[in-house]
Amino acid sequence: MKKHLQNIFRKSNQEDKTKFKYVLTQNERNYPHSKDYIEPFFESLSQKDLCFYPNTEKLKEKICKYHNIEQDNLLLTPGSSFGIKTIFETFNVKNKNVITSDYFFPMYQVFSDLYECELRKAKYIDMNLDISDLINLIDKDTQFIILANPNSPLGDVYTKAQIINLLETGIFVIIDEAYLEFTGEESSIALINEYKNLIVTKTFSKAFGAAGCRVGFLVSHKENMKYLNKFRLMYEINSIGAKYTEHILDNIVYFQDYFKEMRDKKSEFVSKMINYGYTIIDTDCSWFFLKRFDSKDNLKYFNDLGMSFRTLTLPDGEEYIKFNYDLNLNNVL
Repeated sequence: MKKHLQNIFRKSNQEDKTKFKYVLTQNERNYPHSKDYIEPFFESLSQKDLCFYPNTEKLKEKICKYHNIEQDNLLLTPGSSFGIKTIFETFNVKNKNVITSDYFFPMYQVFSDLYECELRKAKYIDMNLDISDLINLIDKDTQFIILANPNSPLGDVYTKAQIINLLETGIFVIIDEAYLEFTGEESSIALINEYKNLIVTKTFSKAFGAAGCRVGFLVSHKENMKYLNKFRLMYEINSIGAKYTEHILDNIVYFQDYFKEMRDKKSEFVSKMINYGYTIIDTDCSWFFLKRFDSKDNLKYFNDLGMSFRTLTLPDGEEYIKFNYDLNLNNVL
C-alpha cells in the first residue's frame, strides 16, 4: 500500500441527526416541501428505479438546457466532492502545488494529501481575500487554483471580474459553486467557452436540498472534458438521484421562489438577532456567524433549543457559531 496514506487523517462526518430538532451543521434542507411538489415525485417511483441501472440521458438534457451548455461540456458525478476528486486525479499534481485560500472546503486538503501535492493558501484579512494574493502564489509547479464561490465557510462571493482576473493568468481555475444558488449571483459557467482554463463544479445537495441523492456535475470546455471523462464512473449516479434531480429541474420556479424567500427571510432574521443584542457577522450566503461568547456561552443556549451547530475561529481571532439559516427558525426566535 502507499506509505504516505498512513499520515492522512480522515474525520468522520457521521452525526445522529435524529437527536436535534434543527440540524444546522451542513446546510441541509430542514424545511418541508409542499405536498404539490413532493407527492408527484413519490408517486412516480417504481420497482424499475431500484432494479435497473440508471439512464441519465434525460437528466443531462435538462441540466444542459438549464445552464445553456452542450453535453460535451458536462460530466455527472456523485456529488460535487467527487467532481473535485476527479479534477485532482486528472491533473499531474504529485509533487506539484494547488492554490486556494486559508479558509476552504476541507476536502481540498484531503485530496491534496491523497495525491501528494502541496496546498498553498492565500490569507484572509478582515473577512476579505485579495485575489492578487492568490496570483502571487503561482509558480511553475502550480497545477490549478481552486475556490468555492461563495466561499465556505466564510460565505463571501467572488465577483466575475475577480474570477476573470484569475483566469487571465492562464492557470486552470476551479470554481466550486456548491452554494451559489443561495446568493442570486450568476454562475461562472457562462465563461467556459471563452476561458478554456475554467472548470465549474455544481451540486444539487445544498440549495436544492437533495444532499441524500448525491448528484453533482462538472462543467468545462469540451477539450477539457475529453480528459475529465476518462474518470467517469461506469454509472455516474443512482437511478433515484437521477429521477429526483430531473423532478427538481422540472419544477425550477418552485426552487427559484424558495431561494428568494431564503435570502429575504434570512436578512430579516439577522436583523432580529442583532436587535436581541447578539454580535453577528453576516455573509453573502445562507449562513451568518454569531459570536459564541458574549456574556454567556451562546452555543449551550442554542443546543438547549434542539439545534446542532459548528463553531470556528474567524480572521478576527474570535470564536463564532456558524448559524446556517433555515426557514423553520422563524418560529423559534
